[in-house]
Amino acid sequence: MDIQQKKAVEFIRKAMDHTGLDATNLARRAKIAPSTLTRILNGTVKNTLSARTIIKVAEIAGLPNPLTVDEISPMKNIPLYGYVGAGDKVYPVESDGPIDHVTTPFSADIDVSALIIRGDSMFPVYWEGDMVFFSADRRMDPRDLLMTECIVYLKSGEVYIKQIHPSRTEGKYMLISYNAPPILEQEIEWASPIIFVDRRNRKS
Repeated sequence: MDIQQKKAVEFIRKAMDHTGLDATNLARRAKIAPSTLTRILNGTVKNTLSARTIIKVAEIAGLPNPLTVDEISPMKNIPLYGYVGAGDKVYPVESDGPIDHVTTPFSADIDVSALIIRGDSMFPVYWEGDMVFFSADRRMDPRDLLMTECIVYLKSGEVYIKQIHPSRTEGKYMLISYNAPPILEQEIEWASPIIFVDRRNRKS
């Protein structure tokens, strides 16, 4: 369990103590899926809480929002590396560095990067124009990210946002969308779980 996940567990337990509720009922009061909290407490997911979930839980528990300092949200500029395909085929920008820098709507660690979604195969969870944040330094083995929504870099060069599933062929994977046919028998160079989604600039 990494530092972010440990902080998420501590926050959930503190909220449970303040409300006297277990994780399932705390989630229901906050109007989020119970598995959102229980899976993090049980250590069965690789990602952590979104900023939106943290705010909801803090409000229900009567806790200060941990994403703010003196009631001002901490913002950081982080590198934007281009686009990620959600249906559209996208290749990384040929560059030694980011194409731009963007301000995060949450407290970001130093290694967080951003990509903008192109395509609608992951709708309604991810829309074209949404910005997704991930750790470019946290390049994980796809075997450790099965059933997880990730930024996926394929050995063929494309970059997608997909859910990773096992394939019949060893060393290859199936990439799952919410509303499009799966992409079969893919070799993944590396993958990184999504940390947060900024939906402020989505295309309606």
